[in-house]
Amino acid sequence: MPDLPHSLLEEYKTQASILYKQLRADDPLFARESAIRFQRLPYLHDISLNDIATSIDIKRKHALAVIALENDYETWAMFKRHLKRKDYLSQRREAYFTLLYPHRCAGYVLEWHSDYDTASRELGRNGGYLLPYKHQFFICEGEYITELGLNPDDADWARIGYNWVKPADQRAWQRLNDKLTSIEGEGENA
Repeated sequence: MPDLPHSLLEEYKTQASILYKQLRADDPLFARESAIRFQRLPYLHDISLNDIATSIDIKRKHALAVIALENDYETWAMFKRHLKRKDYLSQRREAYFTLLYPHRCAGYVLEWHSDYDTASRELGRNGGYLLPYKHQFFICEGEYITELGLNPDDADWARIGYNWVKPADQRAWQRLNDKLTSIEGEGENA
């Protein structure tokens, strides 16, 4: 995850390290609270809290297993796969939405909004084309759509309500999306 300062996977690994360190803490309250969490593991369920806290056999991998169980996964490997998939999909989503704001369009003056509801209200009030960019939304004019390589007068824009985020007609959106991705694909092969 080079683009993210701290992935979900790293966050849960950190939580496991903290849990393990708390088990080994000099403070008996911390050690007891951690041992209670370790008892969720099937093979430690019948072991006393004191024995868990003092066992030299409990390692960081066991803390990872506790974190997985606390997140409704049977094993750390399953939870890790889930987190990697979630991070991958998040990266793909963000990369996809950057197709709607390529570098060549950076000079356009756009109306930016941090939340969808406000952007949608402004679209209804002032018109334009509502597009997403990562976790934000912007409204642009027809010239911007032309710069993207799409036709702002395409009837599919009216069918989707000029709203890329929550299109009124999914098939019309798919046709526009196919056109956009084919344009971007041609640019990569050029």
